[in-house]
Amino acid sequence: MARKKKVDIIESADIAEMTNSSVSGWPILAQGTHLTVKTFEDGRTELVWDDAQLLKEVQEAIASAELAALKPAVRAKAVRKKKVVE
Repeated sequence: MARKKKVDIIESADIAEMTNSSVSGWPILAQGTHLTVKTFEDGRTELVWDDAQLLKEVQEAIASAELAALKPAVRAKAVRKKKVVE
Protein backbone atom coordinates (compact mmCIF):
# COMPACT_ATOMS: atom_id res chain seq x y z
CA MET A 1 0.00 0.00 0.00
CA ALA A 2 1.50 3.31 -1.07
CA ARG A 3 1.54 6.04 1.52
CA LYS A 4 1.29 9.67 0.49
CA LYS A 5 4.12 11.81 1.86
CA LYS A 6 3.38 15.13 3.49
CA VAL A 7 4.86 18.06 1.60
CA ASP A 8 4.89 21.56 3.06
CA ILE A 9 5.06 24.56 0.76
CA ILE A 10 6.83 27.33 2.61
CA GLU A 11 5.57 30.84 1.95
CA SER A 12 7.98 33.56 0.91
CA ALA A 13 7.56 35.34 4.27
CA ASP A 14 8.74 32.18 6.03
CA ILE A 15 11.66 31.83 3.63
CA ALA A 16 12.90 35.33 4.43
CA GLU A 17 13.07 34.36 8.10
CA MET A 18 14.86 31.05 7.40
CA THR A 19 17.41 32.14 4.81
CA ASN A 20 19.14 35.22 3.51
CA SER A 21 16.87 35.41 0.48
CA SER A 22 15.70 38.59 -1.14
CA VAL A 23 12.35 40.26 -0.50
CA SER A 24 11.08 39.11 -3.93
CA GLY A 25 10.15 35.68 -2.52
CA TRP A 26 12.82 33.64 -4.25
CA PRO A 27 13.92 30.90 -3.81
CA ILE A 28 10.73 28.91 -3.34
CA LEU A 29 11.12 25.90 -1.03
CA ALA A 30 9.12 22.66 -1.17
CA GLN A 31 9.95 20.58 1.89
CA GLY A 32 9.22 16.89 2.30
CA THR A 33 10.26 14.41 4.97
CA HIS A 34 13.74 13.76 3.57
CA LEU A 35 14.09 16.12 0.60
CA THR A 36 13.90 19.90 0.24
CA VAL A 37 13.65 21.38 -3.25
CA LYS A 38 14.78 24.97 -3.74
CA THR A 39 13.54 26.59 -6.95
CA PHE A 40 15.29 29.79 -7.96
CA GLU A 41 14.00 32.67 -10.07
CA ASP A 42 16.14 31.68 -13.07
CA GLY A 43 14.49 28.23 -13.13
CA ARG A 44 17.32 26.21 -11.64
CA THR A 45 16.60 23.84 -8.77
CA GLU A 46 18.68 22.60 -5.87
CA LEU A 47 17.97 19.39 -3.95
CA VAL A 48 18.87 19.17 -0.25
CA TRP A 49 18.68 15.62 1.15
CA ASP A 50 18.24 14.64 4.80
CA ASP A 51 20.25 11.42 4.68
CA ALA A 52 19.41 10.33 8.24
CA GLN A 53 15.65 10.63 7.66
CA LEU A 54 15.89 8.86 4.30
CA LEU A 55 17.83 5.99 5.87
CA LYS A 56 15.26 5.72 8.67
CA GLU A 57 12.37 5.56 6.17
CA VAL A 58 14.14 2.90 4.08
CA GLN A 59 14.87 0.78 7.17
CA GLU A 60 11.21 1.05 8.26
CA ALA A 61 10.05 0.01 4.77
CA ILE A 62 12.39 -3.00 4.75
CA ALA A 63 11.22 -4.08 8.22
CA SER A 64 7.59 -3.69 7.16
CA ALA A 65 8.14 -5.75 3.99
CA GLU A 66 9.93 -8.49 5.94
CA LEU A 67 7.10 -8.58 8.50
CA ALA A 68 4.46 -8.77 5.75
CA ALA A 69 6.24 -11.79 4.24
CA LEU A 70 5.90 -13.81 7.45
CA LYS A 71 3.08 -16.28 8.09
CA PRO A 72 0.22 -14.77 10.17
CA ALA A 73 1.04 -16.65 13.40
CA VAL A 74 4.75 -15.81 13.20
CA ARG A 75 3.93 -12.19 12.32
CA ALA A 76 1.71 -11.81 15.42
CA LYS A 77 4.48 -13.22 17.60
CA ALA A 78 7.03 -10.84 16.05
CA VAL A 79 4.77 -7.83 16.61
CA ARG A 80 4.24 -8.78 20.27
CA LYS A 81 7.99 -9.25 20.76
CA LYS A 82 8.70 -5.88 19.15
CA LYS A 83 6.21 -4.13 21.48
CA VAL A 84 7.87 -5.69 24.55
CA VAL A 85 11.32 -4.53 23.39
CA GLU A 86 10.19 -0.94 22.75
